[in-house]
Amino acid sequence: MTRTNKNFNNKRNELLEKLWNIFIIKGYENTTLSFIIKTLNTSKGSFYHYFSSKEECADATIEMHTNLWLNEIKEKLPEGLKAKDKLKQLILIGIETSSSNDEQYKKINSPSNTIFHEKLMVSITKKFAPLYAEIIIQGISEGVFNVKYPLETAEMILTLSNFYLDKDLFKWDEKSSVLKVIAFENILEKIVGADENTFNFISRIIKMED
Repeated sequence: MTRTNKNFNNKRNELLEKLWNIFIIKGYENTTLSFIIKTLNTSKGSFYHYFSSKEECADATIEMHTNLWLNEIKEKLPEGLKAKDKLKQLILIGIETSSSNDEQYKKINSPSNTIFHEKLMVSITKKFAPLYAEIIIQGISEGVFNVKYPLETAEMILTLSNFYLDKDLFKWDEKSSVLKVIAFENILEKIVGADENTFNFISRIIKMED
């Protein structure tokens, strides 16, 4: 990478970090291009040097943050684990990450961030699915999982966990949320072909948090 390209990428990433905060706080639908340019304290020409539109800003900042989260989770995931334990750890790390960013997620779930939220869920599903699929494939080779389509199964698991279990989005009450999680555990066992009660730790954690 040349010095010019490195400087370009560093500056663009710096802007993307600011853009993330803009969309989270003000809301994607409420944010105009003129507001972005003013808040970034840059000229229109300079802005178009890095981005072509508001939508590209959103897509790029979501991609950057999803990649950061994925790398952080990979670093936290212990090496040498059996597939069943590795999947459990991956889920636990995900729950911990969600809990630590609860206020931010509530802002993402606001009506003014509907499009941003949809884009984020799609990005998380696409970026994280290969990691889940890798663990599922390991579990198949170890004889603890029984799955014909690992990647597609991983995508379904992530879609359920990120969308259906989003209590702020669906306005589930606490009692309903626990029941949804228990149902998810049951579905997860069946979809990967795991033993009964393999994932019942998820609802125990949710109950403790409540």
